[in-house]
Amino acid sequence: MNNFFDNYPEFYKTSITGSGVNRLNSRYSAIIENNKNIILGSSILDIASHDGRWSFAAIKNGASQILGIEGKSHLVNSSNRNFEKYNIPSNTYNFEIGDIHKKIKLLSSNKYDVIFCFGFLYHTYQHTLLFSEMKRLNPKYIILDVRISLNENPIVELSFNDPKIEGSAVNFDTDIGKVLVGKPSKLSLEMMLEYYGFRFNYYDWKNHGITDWDEIEDYRDGDRVSLVATNIK
Repeated sequence: MNNFFDNYPEFYKTSITGSGVNRLNSRYSAIIENNKNIILGSSILDIASHDGRWSFAAIKNGASQILGIEGKSHLVNSSNRNFEKYNIPSNTYNFEIGDIHKKIKLLSSNKYDVIFCFGFLYHTYQHTLLFSEMKRLNPKYIILDVRISLNENPIVELSFNDPKIEGSAVNFDTDIGKVLVGKPSKLSLEMMLEYYGFRFNYYDWKNHGITDWDEIEDYRDGDRVSLVATNIK
């Protein structure tokens, strides 16, 4: 495991969601370091960019440009502060607040080489809309990290999120105090990727010599997966 975030400890403080040392560094190894060959020199759209942790890691691995879209204003503010603290050139990044389902429709095609979609697909029920728009943007790759339903059938498991919780979905459209979300099964995720013209390869969490599974039990148990989807143009 690469202890990347030990060098940038502000990210241990600017969010209460998934900010444990072992979790952040283990995920860095899987979704950033393992993909540095496709991140280097790339322009990146970071969906649900949170406190900027993965956008920052991408810049440090040679990404040329980042657009992060995040639904919570305090996390956008944290992202900007983190980038300023660690002296990232201001012309290499932009963080925006808003509803990704609407904002993605306003983005131009052929502008982003890579799309990050980390920890978001189970915070929406509009999966086909998002995949359709991601395909329209015509990236070379989508890097995904997502909690999945363990149901063996091609389903999306619906539930409600509490929008007051930092790590939950944001309610942009209604006044009710909950948000409808859907957790795809592995088979449904694969079917959607295939339908929209992506082939995919999973990161094998159990084949990377991990001895300490504290804070990353969901990857060990298969509740969460990491993968790279390659656009078949």
